[in-house]
Parts: sequence; C-alpha cells; structure tokens
Amino acid sequence: MAARLIRILVAALLALAILLVGGVGLALLAFNPDAFKSVLITSVQLRYHRRLELPGTLRLRLFPPFTLQTGPMRLSEADDRTPFAQAADMRLHLDPLALLRRRFVVDGIAFDAPHLELRRDANGHWNFADLLSAPGGKMPALDIHQLSVQGGDIVLRDQARGLDGRLSEVDGSASGIGRGGWHPLTLRGRAVLASPSATAGFDLQGQLHADSATGLSLRNLLLRSDSRMAGDAHLLSNLRAQLHWSAGPTPSLLIQDLRLRAQGRARDGKPLQLQLEEPLLEWRGNRVHAAALRGQALLGAAPRTLHVELRASAGDGPDDNLQLPELRLQFSRAAPQALSLALQLGAHLNLRAGDVRIDALQAHATWGTPPRAGQWQAQGKGSYSGDKGLRLQLQGDHQGSPLRLELRHDATGWQIQARAGALDLGPLPDAKTWARTGAWLRELPPASLSLQADSLHWGSLRLSQLQVQAHDNASDLVLDSLQGQAWGGTLQAHGSAALDARRATLQADLDKVSMSSLLDDLVGHAALRGSATLNTELTWRAPTATTPRSTDGSVTLTMGKGELQGVDLRAPGRSMAHASTTFSALDARAAVAQGVATLAALQLREGSGNWSGSGSVDALGRVLRLRLAPVPATGSTRPPRMPEQLLIGGSASQPSYRWTSAQIAQSPK
Repeated sequence: MAARLIRILVAALLALAILLVGGVGLALLAFNPDAFKSVLITSVQLRYHRRLELPGTLRLRLFPPFTLQTGPMRLSEADDRTPFAQAADMRLHLDPLALLRRRFVVDGIAFDAPHLELRRDANGHWNFADLLSAPGGKMPALDIHQLSVQGGDIVLRDQARGLDGRLSEVDGSASGIGRGGWHPLTLRGRAVLASPSATAGFDLQGQLHADSATGLSLRNLLLRSDSRMAGDAHLLSNLRAQLHWSAGPTPSLLIQDLRLRAQGRARDGKPLQLQLEEPLLEWRGNRVHAAALRGQALLGAAPRTLHVELRASAGDGPDDNLQLPELRLQFSRAAPQALSLALQLGAHLNLRAGDVRIDALQAHATWGTPPRAGQWQAQGKGSYSGDKGLRLQLQGDHQGSPLRLELRHDATGWQIQARAGALDLGPLPDAKTWARTGAWLRELPPASLSLQADSLHWGSLRLSQLQVQAHDNASDLVLDSLQGQAWGGTLQAHGSAALDARRATLQADLDKVSMSSLLDDLVGHAALRGSATLNTELTWRAPTATTPRSTDGSVTLTMGKGELQGVDLRAPGRSMAHASTTFSALDARAAVAQGVATLAALQLREGSGNWSGSGSVDALGRVLRLRLAPVPATGSTRPPRMPEQLLIGGSASQPSYRWTSAQIAQSPK
C-alpha cells in the first residue's frame, strides 16, 4: 500500500513538472525581448526617475531556471545622466508562476562585477535614498525578492562625515526580500578608507527580514573583520547585534544587543584588546535614545598593561544636542610606574556634525609610590570636533599649589600646555629611576609640552620664572628650550635624553649667576665668590659591554671681579686662616672626557699680577688636581727668581692648598 502511494506521488510530481515546463516553454515562445526591454526601462524611469541603459541583446534562458540575461547595464542618478551603477552582466530571475499567466515578474537580480557610486552630500542626503522608498501608483511588475552580487566595487564618499573609501571584491546574496519571514544574508569583501586611513577584510552573516511596509531587519548579525587602521594598528574583530531600519514616513534605526570584541596590535606593536556592549540605541527622526554603555580596553603586555574602562549612562534627546548625563573613564597601569587617572563628565553630542561639548569635567590622577607618590585633582571642560580634534581644560591643585592644564589632540598628536605655581619634583633620578621613567614614557603616545611655572625644585636645582618647551618622538625626550632664573642669574638650555636611558645631551648657558650659590648647591662649598657666565656642552652615554660609562663635552667659565676663598695669592708660600684673594678677572676653558674636566686654559688677574693654571677636575668623584703659577708681566726687567706655585687638591667640598717652588710660567702671547 505504501509503495503504491509513493508511486502515485512521484507520478503526480512528474506531471506537475511537465505541465510547468511546458507552460513556461509556451511563454518563452511568445516572449518578445525588445518589448520587455522597453517595459523594464520604462518601469525604472517611472518608479525612480532614473535612466536604465541595456545596450546588449536580452536572452531568456530556461536554465538557470527562467533567467533573463541582459548583458551590460548602466543606471543613472535620479533626474541626472551621471552614472550611479553599472555592471558587466545583469541577470533577472523571473517568477515561474507569473510566466504561466503570460506575465513577466522579476523575482531576483544577479550582478557580475557591478560598480556603484554611493555619495552623501553635506546635508546628509544619500544618492540612493529614493531606491529604498516604496513606489506609488500602479507600476509594471518589478518585485525583487532576491539579490546577489559577485566581484562588486563600491565607491563611498560621505561629505557629512568626511569619509572617503572603497569596497572591492564584494560578494553577497540576500533572499526573501518583501516576502515576510527571515531569510539568509551574506556579504563579504574588502574595504579601503582614505579618510580616515583604514583597510579591512569583512565577512557579514545574518538573517534578513525586508519589505516596504516594515522596513529592513537583521537578526543574528555577525560581522567579522580583519582590519588595519592608523598605520600599523591591526585588529581582528567580531561584532554581533540585532538591527532594524525603516525608511519612512519617519526614518528610524534601532540597534539592540550590540557586542564588539576585538584583539590585535596597536600602532606601536603593543597587544590590544577591546570590548564594547550597548544594549539599545534608537535613532528615530531627529531624536536618539541610548541605553547605558560599557566597554573596556587592554593595551600592552603584563605587567605594563594599560587598563581602560568606559561607563556611560543612558542618554536621550535630539541628534544635534544629545545629552549624556554621565560618562566615566578610568585609566590605570601598575608598571613600570603606578598610574591612575579617573575622568567623570557630562556631555552634549551633536551626532550630525560629529561634535562633542564636555561639561562638568572632574579629574583625579595619582602616580608613583610613596614617598615619591603624587596626586592631582582638577575640574574643567572640553570639546571634540572632526576638524579641531580633542581639547580639554583642567585646573586644580598639585601638592597644594595651583596647576592648570590644557590638552589638545589632533592629527599632529598630543599637545600639553601647563601653568603651575610651585613644582617640587623631588630628588634627581638615579639611573634605575630614569630607566623606569623612560620605559613609562615610551608606553605613552608622542606629545609636546609647554610649561610655565613660578618656581621649580628638582634635587639641587631651584628655578623661578620657568618656561619650558619639550616634546618626545617615541625614542627621545627633547628639551627644545628652557629659560628661567637660577642662582641669582639666568639659565638657558636645550638638549635631549634617550627614553632607553642610554644617552643624553645638554647645552646650558648660565649668565650672571652667583658662583657661591651655584657651588654651594653642587658641591656644598663656595671656593669662588662673584658673578659668572658659564657655558656647558655635555654628552652622557651609558656603559656597554665594550665601553664604560662616559660624560664628554666642554665647559667655559668667565668672571669679572670676584674672590678666591681659602688662599692669599699675594703672599705665596704662606697659609692664613680665612685667607682670600680678590681678583679682577677669571677665564677658564676645559674639555670633558670620561667625566674628567681637563683645563685647556685658565687665566686669573689679581692686584699683584697674573696667574695661569692647569690640571683637572674629576666631576664624578669631585676630586681636584689643579696648579696655579704666576705669570711675569710682559717686558719685565726684574731678574728671574724661583717663585711659588699653588697646588690645589682634595675634594671639591674640602679643597687643600699647598705651595711649592716652580719655574716661572710663560706669558701668553
């Protein structure tokens, strides 16, 4: 019995197939390609006010089932002859049931190597918006339920958002359009953006529900991408979401359950992970509603990982003035130097223009570990726009002294302007501390700094009326200029220090400084008194496997009237308690090698005559090896004698003086 039923069912299906093929065959015999081409062109013109060109010969094929092959096609912009879309071949899949009724209804379209120009003007109007709206009036049958693309090329130019890019190698298919229910959707290809700079291979999968009454919906949407952004940044990302879009009468966009996961490497090669979750984002007409947003990012490998956490409260309002009541950003890092920065703010967003106005900004920063820990609390405001970038203004207290910061970020990088009262940076860093600081700075993006401070205390360095210009270029911290008051005079300097702590250079000019103040701070003993001009050019290099640590360069000292403490040059051979020598001029030049300053010349003029000097100063060990000898006046007729010379030795903080006999030094020419 069952076998008989099966035979009957198979026979019925065969009869139906013969009837269908036979009926369609009769329709094919009656088909007039030229008449249908005219109907198709007229339908597009009436529906969309666009010019459709089909220069080839139309062919109706039974296999693939009921396909009308048009050959090349070109479609113009609305009410314009400018090309909007073109393809090497277009195939129209026909409705077989309509063919039995001698009607030609297009059920699906397949494109080979299509090229589209998608543009949006500065007012936000897309050049394809009219194709998405439901047509009015009675039109020829052109109900597209399936769409497929192979080898597509799409140019995107969005003046409203400043985007300029291209989608290439696009393959995709969508079915069930306008039929109700959910149907599969696939799309893959490669995207290249010129502004902003990015490239990405993408693969989109999901289920599509689309008709003119309810709009377009996607569920189980999964977008995978392999992208490179901003130079060398590389990300593998997965985005999941539910989406609904409706064209009218009030356009709306609804995104639900958005989850973004990405990992890869940042521009500098450091590991990068991103997570973002947005439960609900609705854009209806000109109003936006957003649920609470949360996200986090990890940059760098442990233990130097930078943790970033984002929390945003729900927001609601017009799209050109959307209020975000509260947004929290937390940055933290444990190594190489502890750092924490918390930002809390309210903001107004202009989504149309891509601008943000930041109100009621509060910041709390801590860094370092006791006893060298620091903290700063501040309030301020800021803004962000596509053309001006990010700007933040913060004012607060640092160690009980006012500190004001203005931060900017644009295409050139970060710029920091600081205005401070009194800054106390603690002791000068040793080699290990500088290495940790350099490693910490290498983790941060390149930036430039402009600093003004009433006073600065850093180790033995005390400056006032300070002005500093500096920047880092990811490998060196460059001191472009430093100006200030120091030791009763003025200081000007520039130089650089490698962030890997292997090298540093400094050129400093001190004018009219108090030598007693300078020596007291440097060595704890003022052997010279008076006003001086000091010029230094020094280079410091860290030790390597083959070379020792070294400090090289030159030093020049010039003084007018001054006083030499500890000895009386007018009484050679004698030592006197609390002795000193008043001189009218002192000039010295020294070459520095391996941390030892060797005198190239020293001339001292005092009331009883001139003196010349030689010897060296070990700057690292602060050890003196100097000799002063009298110089006879030029043309002197006095008989030669064996005068005394002065040997200066010991430490710079406690020098010793010893007289000994010596030949008369030659008078300089």
